[in-house]
Amino acid sequence: MSAAPSALQALVGRALIDAPFRKALVADTRGTLMREGYSFDEATLTAIEAATKDPERVRSFSEAFSAEFLARGEYVC
Repeated sequence: MSAAPSALQALVGRALIDAPFRKALVADTRGTLMREGYSFDEATLTAIEAATKDPERVRSFSEAFSAEFLARGEYVC
């Protein structure tokens, strides 16, 4: 049995598959996280905000996860 995903893993997974959530996260990171019930320490919040404000970082992150999912065959059509 695998461990339950952490809040950060759940956030990343949701951001990858839920376009409206991802757009809201980029537009208002802290507000979106609060509305959705996510709770992170200040350092993590700051890192998430920095990542969502850097288009190149978001793109490369997305590509890395896409490649990993493809390698595992985990895409669900």
